[in-house]
Amino acid sequence: MGISIIDLLLPRETKFFVLLSHLSDHLLTGCTIFRDLLVKIEAMSEEEIKKHVLIIKECEQKSDESKGEIMDALWRTFITPIDREDIHTLAINMERTLDVLNGTSRKIEIFHIRKIPVNACIFANIIVNIAKLQSELVHGLQAKKDVREKVEAMHSLEHQADELYHISLAGLYNDDERYQTVENMKFRELYEHLEAVVDSIDYIGKLIHGIRMKQG
Repeated sequence: MGISIIDLLLPRETKFFVLLSHLSDHLLTGCTIFRDLLVKIEAMSEEEIKKHVLIIKECEQKSDESKGEIMDALWRTFITPIDREDIHTLAINMERTLDVLNGTSRKIEIFHIRKIPVNACIFANIIVNIAKLQSELVHGLQAKKDVREKVEAMHSLEHQADELYHISLAGLYNDDERYQTVENMKFRELYEHLEAVVDSIDYIGKLIHGIRMKQG
């Protein structure tokens, strides 16, 4: 494919790939710390719990800053390497995912939840695995390699999470005595947030797949 005169006069800004990769890194780090919080919380001291919650909050703040950089760059850039709407949507969804994680971790601390259900821990592992795949996709966005395989793997994890969500809710309400307990309401909200995180990350994969299809 030849280089057009427009490409020579108005080169496409590739800095967006770097900025999106930074945002993706914050998301993966936040997901990993969140997983550790859920899986290890019973053995953690209150200080360790606070530290994990703080790190997740810092990841969310960094992602918000990275999103701001991307939005500013979109305003200043005439030609972008991929559709500006796609860049905007990718940034919004990555930041939104960390916002949900941050809110969830703070509720765990505030509600003094110190025993996490096994299914929630499994959910947290799914979140890290799907976050790793989105990170690989975002970092390889410019090269456009192995997109289909990674997107399919992400969709498989999203399907596992969906099944786990319904199984977990059924487990909360299989005993009439416990149906309206405050503890169950807390865990129901936790599972809803966990599913929202997986869905949001899976959507990132779908967006990148759409970008790849448009570019041919």
